[in-house]
Amino acid sequence: MWPKKFWLLGILFLGAVLRFYKLDWGEGNFFHPDEYHIAGAVSRLSFPSQMNPHLFTYGSFTVYLIYFTKLALAALHLKIFNLDPILLGRFYSALFSTLTIAVVFLITQKLVKNNWGPCLAALLTTLTPGLIQQAHFATPESILTFWLLTTLYLVLTWHEQKKLKFLYLAAGALGLALATKVVAAFLLPILIIPSQNLLRLFKQPKKLILYSIKLVVLPLLVMGLIFFLVFPYAVLDYQAFRGSMNYETGVGEGNPVVFYTRQFINTVPVIFQIQKIFPYALGPAVEIMGILGFLAICFALAKTTFRKKFSIFNFQFSIFVIAFLLYFLPSAFLFAKWTRFMAPIFPFFAIFTAYLVSRVKNRIFLVISYSLLVVSFLWTMAFFSIYLQPDIRVAATDWTKTNLPAAATIFTEQGNMIEAPMGGNFKKLSLDFYGLEENPEIRQLVPEYLAQADYFIVQSRRLFTNHQRLPALYPQTARFYDLLFSGALGFEKIKKFNSFPKLEIGNLKLEIRDEIAEETWSVFDHPVIRIYQKMIPLSKQDYEQILKI
Repeated sequence: MWPKKFWLLGILFLGAVLRFYKLDWGEGNFFHPDEYHIAGAVSRLSFPSQMNPHLFTYGSFTVYLIYFTKLALAALHLKIFNLDPILLGRFYSALFSTLTIAVVFLITQKLVKNNWGPCLAALLTTLTPGLIQQAHFATPESILTFWLLTTLYLVLTWHEQKKLKFLYLAAGALGLALATKVVAAFLLPILIIPSQNLLRLFKQPKKLILYSIKLVVLPLLVMGLIFFLVFPYAVLDYQAFRGSMNYETGVGEGNPVVFYTRQFINTVPVIFQIQKIFPYALGPAVEIMGILGFLAICFALAKTTFRKKFSIFNFQFSIFVIAFLLYFLPSAFLFAKWTRFMAPIFPFFAIFTAYLVSRVKNRIFLVISYSLLVVSFLWTMAFFSIYLQPDIRVAATDWTKTNLPAAATIFTEQGNMIEAPMGGNFKKLSLDFYGLEENPEIRQLVPEYLAQADYFIVQSRRLFTNHQRLPALYPQTARFYDLLFSGALGFEKIKKFNSFPKLEIGNLKLEIRDEIAEETWSVFDHPVIRIYQKMIPLSKQDYEQILKI
């Protein structure tokens, strides 16, 4: 039997393959809007005269990392990724996501006493679809997840070994997490949770003050210093930083409701994540086992507390659970419930699952572990299939160039970074259907464009799903798509392009129709595109009567 370190190396290799493969998905096109924000911030930098990225939605860590990597590669005359900031950003997302697997292994070693529990948690983290997807985006979530889990590991080590260097290292790691994305502040309490020794000093004021400086004040200073060094313009350009944070906080809380948050109207916190995010990003097996594992840990902690048998082991488990809740609850109860908001807690589910499985006897442990791994592996391979085929927008473009008349007029939706078909000699008409309710000019153009169009292309589920669900709020938009899909506008669906996660083994086929998941799960890297052809010519006046515009 191989030692655990060799198993860990194998797991890390698998994790790297799943994360680094097809970082250039999109065939040279970039479809994630946040990647453009990062790339734009990088392009605004010029060392040393201009280092303000003018981007405060995210911290500067990711932006500076990409920028200085570009400088170093250019100085060495290396054209890796053609020095493209988006591809370099994806490289770092994949790298930090792979390193996160090792951190999960180390954390689980402290919490799960079964010999193979850490390997199980690391392997489940490796196979987590949500982490694999985030590793393919040039966004901060993978880097944030790494620094948050590193902070947690160092805090646990500090409480275990009582060596101050681990506390200060944890403070530095949290400072880097904050400089990656300020939402890391949710985990600030675990940095200053007093040790058991400090709790005994409340009757000794002098020692209490000294220990408070060493264990609270100095760590906060270290964290603040690292944060300032890596994200200096949060302080130097504080007005812009505060304005950005106020706006982003408002959007997160649903005030205002912007076009890209309409999917969250009338959604229930926690239930939404359980139904629309976790089944796809974790896989149903890890979701269910992880929830049960979390409940099992809470029950065990409650039992030991009631019996007054609290130990350092239970203290560490308490910190672990507190860290999970500190991040999960504020994120889950926001109005905006994007998948990426949950990304840093995905590894927790792997550890919860490893804990639950480790509580059973060894033979049963093996049976459950193998079964869980088989299910997770199949689910992951199905998800990974989206990177094994051409991007769906490229496929749709190729099909239209081959099968549609060169002079055809195509009417399509705005609101995407790039719309299919990309290129070609077609006459393209497009409208921002998000503004259909409040903008009379858009409403007046719809009948005119429909009368001219030979084809209508639905770019993804973003518009029709969100508005058909809310006809009372968006009656014009909901009615338009109701009429389009029913054929009342004279259009008929002739082609549908999808790259649903799928796995085929012989005659067996697993296909995960994940279009119903939270929309950002699918619309960036594997949307469903529908092409409708006009079968019944109608005039502008006909469309005005049908649409009641």
